[in-house]
Amino acid sequence: MNDRESDRPELVAIDVDGTLARSDGSFSKKTCETVAKIRSENIKVVIATGRPLIVAFDCVQKLGGADFVVCSNGAMTVELPSEEILEDIYLPSELPESLVTSLRAKIPGAAFAFEFQRGVKAQRGFAERLPSGVPIGEPINDVLDLDPRPVRKILTWHDDYELSTFGKMIVGVVGDNVEISSSGLDFFEFGTIGVNKATALEKLTARLKIDNGKTWAFGDEQNDIEMLRWAGQSYAMSNAEHSVKEAADFIAPSNDEDGVAVTLESIF
Repeated sequence: MNDRESDRPELVAIDVDGTLARSDGSFSKKTCETVAKIRSENIKVVIATGRPLIVAFDCVQKLGGADFVVCSNGAMTVELPSEEILEDIYLPSELPESLVTSLRAKIPGAAFAFEFQRGVKAQRGFAERLPSGVPIGEPINDVLDLDPRPVRKILTWHDDYELSTFGKMIVGVVGDNVEISSSGLDFFEFGTIGVNKATALEKLTARLKIDNGKTWAFGDEQNDIEMLRWAGQSYAMSNAEHSVKEAADFIAPSNDEDGVAVTLESIF
């Protein structure tokens, strides 16, 4: 094996919004072809996203395929194409109602969505905060009116506050009950404490018997930082904010410059 081959990763984990996808939410022909090429070389491709499962699947279909999806910021891992669920982590059963009730009392006007196993139910205003073309059902009046079922993640936003201001307000209410994250869209996400993209990838690579040093990761947002620090070789996109770049080993061209594809071409 020559040095170039020995430097190749065995697994590549890639964020979607702001990383693999362009600013308009599309995937370039170059990106799709490059991902297909590295998969043909027996390099596992993992889509690692904050998006829920149904939206992540839509992304994979447009991309042309992947080997695994780590979605919901690490709460769920799915093998493709079988769609076998390898990991599925939910919030404690009593937490969604108590958290929504507390936030509404402290911050009137806060709106919410609940993510379930294979879908999201959201109040009005959520669809407008998603990239164009993302499938989402009709809005509901109140998440607390839904039939009880396990909730994987809570999403929240407010029409009257900038995201940064709203973030400071919610921290004092939720405390240490949930992991607060943002994927670069105009809302916050509440997940299970100690669960993120890195923890999911650690379990997946152990399952696949892939050494951490043979992994690459690409990301651009706060919810990618743990993943970038975990990977054997990590790339922050040039459009990422400073703290994300600090967590990475290298800087890749921006998402609108096909930065993931340009970097992966170095493998060949």
